[in-house]
Amino acid sequence: MELPVMTVYQLIQSLHYGWIDQLYSMKIPPGADTSGKQTIVLITSITEPLGGYRNDQFSNMQANIQVQIFWKKDTQENIFNEEVALMNNLENQDWLVSSHYPNTVDPDTDQITATFSVSKKITMKKEGF
Repeated sequence: MELPVMTVYQLIQSLHYGWIDQLYSMKIPPGADTSGKQTIVLITSITEPLGGYRNDQFSNMQANIQVQIFWKKDTQENIFNEEVALMNNLENQDWLVSSHYPNTVDPDTDQITATFSVSKKITMKKEGF
């Protein structure tokens, strides 16, 4: 099984949003255009606590993934509608939107930024996934 962060990354990639100029997982690579001329989406893992303990053996993991959107400065998109559509599409794939933070303005680039988290319980067998 792939890392949960990569599952969310590939899910968003498969949705083919025209407003996403760059999609990254885990970190924004050196040399990426972070000037505010592109909309960048960054997918990172927040926590992955184990649970469902029986006889000192865990049986599941709660994958918590953060989605950050750095909207390009001159975006013509309806930011609210696009964010809600993305959250709805993730929920349609059984990822629960567990938190949503107010949009803010990045002090370095003056970009509007959005941050929300999704979570999913992943059941594991003794041999693995």
